[in-house]
Amino acid sequence: MPTPSHRLLSLAARALLAAFAAMVLVVTVSRLGIEWEWFAQFGFQSVLLRRWLLQLTTFAVVMGLGIALQLKQLQRCWSLRHQGGVKSLSRSYQLQLGPASLVAVLAALLLLLAGGLTYLAVQARGLIASPFSGEVISGFPVFADLPPLLFIGLGLGLLCPLLLWPLTTLRVVMTAALAGSATALARGWSLWLPALLAVPFGEGDPLTGFDLRFTVLQLPALRLLLSVLFAQVTVGLAGCLWLTFSEGSALSDLRFAGLSQAQKRVLKPQIAVLAVVASCSAALSPFALMVDGSGVASGAGFVDLHVRLPIRLLLSALLLITALQLVLPIRRNWLRRFTLLPLVATVLVLPIAEFLVAPQVQNLWVEPRELVVETPYLERSIRATRNAFGLESVQDLVLEPRQLLTPADIKAAPGTLANIRLWDSKPLLAANRQLQQLRLYYTFPSVAVDRYALGDESRTGGSQQVLIAAREIDSGALPEGSRTWLNRHLVFTHGYGFTVSPVNTFGPDGLPSFFVKDLGRSGRVQGNEALGISDASALGAFPVGRPRLYYGSESAPYVIAPTTVEEFDFPDGELNFWTHFDGQLGISLGNGWQRFKAAVYLKEPRVLFSGSFTPRSLLLLRRPVKDRLEALAPFLGFESEPYLVTVAVGDSPGFRSEQHQYWMLDGFTTSRSYPYSEANANGIRYFRNPVKAVVDAHDGRLWLYVSDPSDPILRTWQRAFPELFQPLAAMPKPLLEHIRVPISQFKIQSERLLKYHVTDVRTFYNGEDEWSVPLEIYGSRISPVEPYYANVQLPGKDTDRPEFVLLLPFSPVRRSNMVGWLAARNDVPNYGELQLVRFPQQRLLLGPQQITALIEQDPQISFQFGLWNRTGSQLLRGNLLVLPVGNGLLYVEPIYLQSKNNALPTLVRVVVTDGTRFVMERDLDTALAKLVSGTAPASVSPTNPNGFLPQILDPASPAEPPAPNLTPNLLPTP
Repeated sequence: MPTPSHRLLSLAARALLAAFAAMVLVVTVSRLGIEWEWFAQFGFQSVLLRRWLLQLTTFAVVMGLGIALQLKQLQRCWSLRHQGGVKSLSRSYQLQLGPASLVAVLAALLLLLAGGLTYLAVQARGLIASPFSGEVISGFPVFADLPPLLFIGLGLGLLCPLLLWPLTTLRVVMTAALAGSATALARGWSLWLPALLAVPFGEGDPLTGFDLRFTVLQLPALRLLLSVLFAQVTVGLAGCLWLTFSEGSALSDLRFAGLSQAQKRVLKPQIAVLAVVASCSAALSPFALMVDGSGVASGAGFVDLHVRLPIRLLLSALLLITALQLVLPIRRNWLRRFTLLPLVATVLVLPIAEFLVAPQVQNLWVEPRELVVETPYLERSIRATRNAFGLESVQDLVLEPRQLLTPADIKAAPGTLANIRLWDSKPLLAANRQLQQLRLYYTFPSVAVDRYALGDESRTGGSQQVLIAAREIDSGALPEGSRTWLNRHLVFTHGYGFTVSPVNTFGPDGLPSFFVKDLGRSGRVQGNEALGISDASALGAFPVGRPRLYYGSESAPYVIAPTTVEEFDFPDGELNFWTHFDGQLGISLGNGWQRFKAAVYLKEPRVLFSGSFTPRSLLLLRRPVKDRLEALAPFLGFESEPYLVTVAVGDSPGFRSEQHQYWMLDGFTTSRSYPYSEANANGIRYFRNPVKAVVDAHDGRLWLYVSDPSDPILRTWQRAFPELFQPLAAMPKPLLEHIRVPISQFKIQSERLLKYHVTDVRTFYNGEDEWSVPLEIYGSRISPVEPYYANVQLPGKDTDRPEFVLLLPFSPVRRSNMVGWLAARNDVPNYGELQLVRFPQQRLLLGPQQITALIEQDPQISFQFGLWNRTGSQLLRGNLLVLPVGNGLLYVEPIYLQSKNNALPTLVRVVVTDGTRFVMERDLDTALAKLVSGTAPASVSPTNPNGFLPQILDPASPAEPPAPNLTPNLLPTP
């Protein structure tokens, strides 16, 4: 009979358990409530509800089926365990075990239990942390991915409980395994939901003819399901076998008498299920090999399809037959032996075939005739990789640029020359931080290159290229004593304003010019006399309005606004101005329950007890733009940095006419399982950019526009969440004018094109024409050339109107000359088109690395560089731009100078060259005039310090270049 002290301890334990359960319930309800209201501010509660129901239903179904099936099987094995002394043994397959065999079997079962638990824990943890990574741990890599400490710890930790309390321990193990399986499959909705809703690609794979949706969208889900099911059934079978082999006096005698008929009847279904799962995994080999094959190119090659695949399919068939015979009432022992013996033989031969026979076939049969044998598979890989990365639609153009630029070339390219970028992002950001940051708590995290409708239509096409940078708040930069909770979350709530600079002008002091600068009452929107842009034109192109940036590109803490505490708005001289948030979106903190939920969610009790809140107070969460979009559409990848645009959207539905600042960000769809496509360094085999996201910088409302409705992966997700997306035609026209090809997409496509611009199999196999990204000197270091935006008159087009394009030059592998460039068009209606310009390989055109070296070797330029570097200054070389001008190429490199004690770069010179003549001047105008006239060496002149390129040529200027002997700085033509 329990003593009073025992009863008190029992009551206390129950009370603690109840308190813990209540605390978990409160935390869960609070967090779910805040998440619900975060989605509700956009009207997307249905999206969140659907996601929750998918996961909860999956978890409940897996747990329900697992408990009903596996725990019941465990109980049956436990019941049969007590019949060890009286069981009737069959005359065959008794599986009698002696001491050594029994210890070995029990040790193997312990390892299976620990391994299965570890795998399910790792898989569940991975899917909880990153459900949309597309990575599934399956096959042989499972063993390499298991944490050894967790595996060994579980094995040692289970040993004693299994010996002392086998049934209770196995029930706990089984429940834990089921929880891991249920969690993995519930969080795996990111894989199985698109598998169920998969939209056809309209193209079959080259091996089976199945539509590509099977390999791209359904194969990852099947891999996850089969790997989890295999681990779960393995744990269940290992638990039942442990109870069976440790029955009666088996442990004390170290001898197992054998399996009874009843025990066989309990174990057979589990073994059959395991065989079916293994059979299905082996049956997926054709698809797995098309993704992970070991051919000479990506995908399945000759050896994969003629050695590995047949034996895997044979194994699959034998496993399936074995499973059927385990559950069907077949009494003929010879038939069982007829199946079992080939199965055992296949299992033994499989590793020999995989790791011994296949390499020998590759070495002795394939390699001597590799090109002939592998040609069909190389063709598949080339075609698939180009399709998967959108390279099939690349427009090829062969150009033979003239080596010497002439005045006629300059005259033929006014749109290109009028917008040549002299300011790079890094120097401009450094100058902004010195000139426009204004207070230590402001920051300019990034700058974006964009174009706005400004300038002379006849000369620039009415498009002015600019650099725009948002002035964001960084409350973490406040002095340590001012970094209080009140200041960080209630006072310093938003950034203010932005700067806009033309890319091609600078002031007399070499500092950037500004269309938009300063802030508050001192803020200015001004034209640019050198560019012929009036103040009125600038005011129309750059509407400012209320440039309060509550949402930005950088990491930022949550904010609560409006409150009784005034928010810092902007400084003006010695004065500070204050404001209150007037946006509509946010999570209401108008009552005690809402504050309680927020306090629990944020783990911040001050939210509950603060007296500064009003009925209108809102909690602003996920203020970084990328975090905001990833929470709403986690199945999309997003560009790392958004870019700010300032436009007047007018009365567009859902937009506020008084709001002008918006963040734009590109959304991507990817896959790791496109058949025969070669993966990039991140394992991606398919890439598209089908979404343009827009976020209101003031109150955080957002829109997702579909820019590529042909993408099957996006169309699949549209089936799941149709309310999230709008067609691109619904985007307001002022915003549509600022969409651009994202740099990350362009880099991925460019990297694939280095190898896969070749479509001829023999050339591809020999690696005769592989390209690389050239190097340049940037700042003072050698680094790969980065893609750059430019306004360019593209060659081969019917119009001379300049376009906003993204460019990257290419060089041959291990050589420095230039063989071509890739251009991505950004302007509607040609948005997204890729143009690959190739140069004849029999001609040597200097690449960026060679040009930067020749610039340093020029005596006068080198002498000036040396003077600057010895006088307490630091010379910084900007991006080398390679641009098509008329029938030739123009190379332009800006030169910056900054003090070694102060990071305020100034633009001091511009170097221009056509590859044969090198000129360095204070401004682009003078440099170009000297380059094509051939009358001046590379030297310095104080002319035209504003850096603008006015009319260079007199209408009567000659079209042909002067004689070479008039050019003191002439270099020999390569």
